[in-house]
Amino acid sequence: MKRGLMMLFVVACLGATGCVALVVGGAAGAAGTVWYEGALVDTISKPVPVVQNAMLAGLKDLHISVNDAKSDSLEGHIDARLANGDKVAMKLEAVNDSTTKLTIRVGLMGDKAMSERILAAGRNHL
Repeated sequence: MKRGLMMLFVVACLGATGCVALVVGGAAGAAGTVWYEGALVDTISKPVPVVQNAMLAGLKDLHISVNDAKSDSLEGHIDARLANGDKVAMKLEAVNDSTTKLTIRVGLMGDKAMSERILAAGRNHL
């Protein structure tokens, strides 16, 4: 049932003008990873500070230099740069006390493969 609703959402969204959404992975409902307008968007069942620390550790694992990182219990951001000069921008937003919406954009137009790699590296620390 949930999978059917998700597929209906994807089909409806792809049919709408200007909406380019792709479900990446098998998660149903509001949770899951979505590629939208050049950014990877994920919902993680952890508070903002925990997700930020995990993403910073993942960036360190990948040897990606962090320029700036700030957060509180409601929101946060991480600005980093790849060796090729592409900017990595992460935005963290509290959905509630124990859930964070994470948005990752790599480069000007978005690099899906690199965004997924960064997300996976950060998830290894959750």
